[in-house]
Amino acid sequence: MPTTEIASPRAAESKAALSQRRHRLAVGWAVVQDLHDCGEAMGIWKADFTATIGTGLSPWQPIPRLEHLQRLLSEQPWYGRQLHAINEHAWWYRLLFTLPAGFGPSLRLRFDGVDQYATVWLNGVELGRHEGYADGFSFAIDDTVRRDAENVLVVRVDAPWDREVDPAEPMNRVGAIIRNQIKGTYEHADTFVQRDVNPIGIHAPVWLDCHQGVSTCSGPRLQASTPAPGMPARVTARWDVDAVEAVAGAVIAMDIIDLETGRRVDASEMPVRIPAGASTIVVGGAIPAPKRWSTWDRGTPSLYRARLTLRVAGEDWLVEERTFGIRDVELVRDERRTELVMDGQRVFLRATTYFPDIYVSAMDRGRWRRDLEAMVAYGFNAVRVHVHQQPDGFYDECDRLGLLVLQDSDLNWRFPADDPAFVARAETLFGRMIRRLGNHPSIFAWVCMNETLRTEPYLALGRRLAALARAEDPTRSTIVNSWQPEDPASGDSHRYAGALDGGRYTDMADRTYKLLSEFGVDAPATPSALRAAPGIAERVESLAPHIAGLHDYQYRLIKFHIERLRIAKWNPCGGYFHFMWIDLCPQSFYGVYDHWGRPKAEGLGGGLRAFDEGNRPIAVVLEHLDRPKALWVVNDLARDLGTCRVEWTATTGDGEVVAEGARDLDVAADACIRVCDLEFTVDPEQTYGVVLQLRDAHGAVIAKNSYVDAFTIPERLPGYPARMDHELGMRLWNA
Repeated sequence: MPTTEIASPRAAESKAALSQRRHRLAVGWAVVQDLHDCGEAMGIWKADFTATIGTGLSPWQPIPRLEHLQRLLSEQPWYGRQLHAINEHAWWYRLLFTLPAGFGPSLRLRFDGVDQYATVWLNGVELGRHEGYADGFSFAIDDTVRRDAENVLVVRVDAPWDREVDPAEPMNRVGAIIRNQIKGTYEHADTFVQRDVNPIGIHAPVWLDCHQGVSTCSGPRLQASTPAPGMPARVTARWDVDAVEAVAGAVIAMDIIDLETGRRVDASEMPVRIPAGASTIVVGGAIPAPKRWSTWDRGTPSLYRARLTLRVAGEDWLVEERTFGIRDVELVRDERRTELVMDGQRVFLRATTYFPDIYVSAMDRGRWRRDLEAMVAYGFNAVRVHVHQQPDGFYDECDRLGLLVLQDSDLNWRFPADDPAFVARAETLFGRMIRRLGNHPSIFAWVCMNETLRTEPYLALGRRLAALARAEDPTRSTIVNSWQPEDPASGDSHRYAGALDGGRYTDMADRTYKLLSEFGVDAPATPSALRAAPGIAERVESLAPHIAGLHDYQYRLIKFHIERLRIAKWNPCGGYFHFMWIDLCPQSFYGVYDHWGRPKAEGLGGGLRAFDEGNRPIAVVLEHLDRPKALWVVNDLARDLGTCRVEWTATTGDGEVVAEGARDLDVAADACIRVCDLEFTVDPEQTYGVVLQLRDAHGAVIAKNSYVDAFTIPERLPGYPARMDHELGMRLWNA
């Protein structure tokens, strides 16, 4: 195998600059699959390992980059038994590299992401093990690295299949698999993550960090108080570091920058003695006149950046920066309500759900910005990250845009909640998620578990995770088990009326919802889009004449749901989370955008039209079932709209006006107003259109809505949802 040589630092660099150089180990990696599961016994991890005639081991296979192996080794990574084989046995990675003379003085090996279980050796010495795809990890390597010879870095990576099925449901291979991996990105079934998909591999950069003897274990965690008006905000930073030896005479400094103005608003420093080994440095500061972070629709998402510097003998040994915001958030829940209160004001949640790709290694800033800016453009003020974690850049974008985040853990459906070892692992990974993401002001709550059984082992684990979250992060609420509306520790509902739950979508109006955190319906991408995934396109080719109708059905279902929930604002509804924004793979059809980011907008315009009409902060809404009932105005803004005018016109398909009128009303901040009754006789043989407008005091239109064939409630297309192709992981309808 070729050896990668790390470039020498420039001679003119100062010790301070050299101390924080990062070198990416990007080129020269090779992999081999351990088909006989005996790699450790045969010593693949040894620096001098050589495959012999008896090992049965394939040659090392060079790979061009680090990302999930399915994306590297398969023609397409979305379905198929060829993917299943990738996870049948562990994979070994190997990299040879050399250091130039004088490189250092101390080094730390850092991994940004490995999916799912990793064991790392350097020059035949095991450095450690790690579980979890989402968070990075690192090792001090001064005692193991060779400064004057070739280094051999070896990593064993595994993401095994689950084999156990709940004995009470032996034939339920979808919902009753006992999920032993604590990750939500594999074998999710139900047209979500296909049966044979289980991401595996080193999927993010690997680095060598140079330092002067003190290195970062994990980045600074910041907590800001939310003071009374006119009082300063206290900011506390906790920074986990690792020192080769004790350091006396050090100084820790923290500068806080207002990102809107670029001005430094606070500077503090204090002496610190750093013991040998791992420790936590704590430093405090204050912002004299703090600006609050808010959602885009109710204020400004004001952000600050804290720059922490560890200084020894006048030189900057270590520098880290973190962005944060100041706000107070709480989910207020009881038997009747689930409401988000931010800085003392209720915020109605207009939200969607996000799981943009099976492989987190496929995501980047461009895709996040495209998706999140579109959410804001269509009126959303919140997003739920569904049963997985995104890389840090996603949350940076939510902070910037003023978009709230409900963050799930990876615990979903069935898992061994009665196994103490599993419980310990779950607590470890849940705690890591909170520590990794806790600086982001956009995150308003943690979801401990999603759609688990309501039996004592699961409930006990949920309580333990909620207690852990309170200890790690007392500033946020938790949802213990998402889909338990009767439990004030959860308080949210999942219901797929007119979709997975059957019936008509208007059936959702037969009950009230404190917080409806899942609803929606599948709709395939257009035939032209699906041509990018040939096997999928061919399987649903006969659906082509029905695509516009399926997009129309998605539009009508979403529109009915969000408008019903909005006119129930605070009575008792605190908001909703539509499921979901974009298809995470070509054959998962829940999104209003297809996997490639194109709208599903055949026919009337698809789900995006529903959001355009009913999801903006100011909405004018027709309450109806199979006949009209009333007109409503909803204002989710934190300001009065003054005196406004509602105008309406209802016509038959032949153009006959059957109702029209206007009414003036005062619209207060955060209001939900029943304007008037609207009733007229509906002929079942006729179609009707309704157009609504809301004008402000100057006559400008500030909200509009329209209804096409408003009082016809269509049925689902035959074959939904039961007909499935599990080889493709795809819903079929009548195809």
